Amino acid sequence: MEKLRITVFADPVCTWCWGSVPVLRAIEYRLGKNVEIEYVMCGMIEDIRTFVNRRLQIGGDTALSNRNMMKAWLEASVVHGMPVEEHGFHLFSEEYPSTFPQNIAYVAAKLCCGNCAGEGGDIARANRFLRRVQQATALEAMLTSRTEVLADLAAVEGFNPEEFRQTMASDAAKKAFADDRERARHYDVKEFPTFLLEYCGRESIVRGYTTYNAFVKEILSVGNGDIPARLLKHAGSESDGCAPTIKNVKKFIQHYKSVFPVEIATAFALVRRSGRSAVNIESYEQLPDIVDELLKSGEIGMAPVGNGFKLFELKEHANFSREREKELHHSW
Repeated sequence: MEKLRITVFADPVCTWCWGSVPVLRAIEYRLGKNVEIEYVMCGMIEDIRTFVNRRLQIGGDTALSNRNMMKAWLEASVVHGMPVEEHGFHLFSEEYPSTFPQNIAYVAAKLCCGNCAGEGGDIARANRFLRRVQQATALEAMLTSRTEVLADLAAVEGFNPEEFRQTMASDAAKKAFADDRERARHYDVKEFPTFLLEYCGRESIVRGYTTYNAFVKEILSVGNGDIPARLLKHAGSESDGCAPTIKNVKKFIQHYKSVFPVEIATAFALVRRSGRSAVNIESYEQLPDIVDELLKSGEIGMAPVGNGFKLFELKEHANFSREREKELHHSW
């Protein structure tokens, strides 16, 4: 089959973009090399002091904006399931009033990968960096508007930190960000995230946060029968990796290194119990038993993070990355 292309119009600081990660990861897991996901940076908040969201009371006063943004994130987390950390959150200040640095950091990562303007390169590495920025912002209360923090996060993903800093400050990065924002205007993007699906010359737009089931319907529609429904089906066999077995879930965690319960639940179509928060392991049928067995295996670990938990592989080859993250985290 032809490759499905998903362009995500987003901002790294948007909680609904963070909340859409499980859906995108599930699509990526099921379609593999048949899908390519790339982000277009929209720059949600140029200056929090002049930004206005009356409904959420975000904008103007930086301290009040921080408090109300975290309140909104906590409420959203119950719906989308990606954890957040409220303690220590102080993203905006007089010195750092914008989300533009996080946006420019992603386009800089693409430039460092040689991926700007379709020149090829490792877009997956840039996307891993973006996830790290999202996680550092939402879950680790880091000041990701600071260039030095972004450069350290880039270093964890294998970028040369000095080259990354220079690229962030370059005219090329500013132009790439401006081009992203112009592309967002072309598609009349007014809510984050917005998704552009492209397949064999056909396009479809999905606006706003959406569920896995709704997203799959849009993919099958733009595929016009060329994308086999079996690739996105909820159930599957042990061999195709889609069935929610201990073996398959372990492989999923080992592939992505670190995941949250909602990501497992979405990728393996585990039913969410009525009225339960999407963040909790107990909210999904089968997941508590699966997690218990994974922990017994000794290859998977679990740790509390923010208002939830993460599961991660314990193999030796993952140790360097985790220790490097700890080292950088303490330096911040």
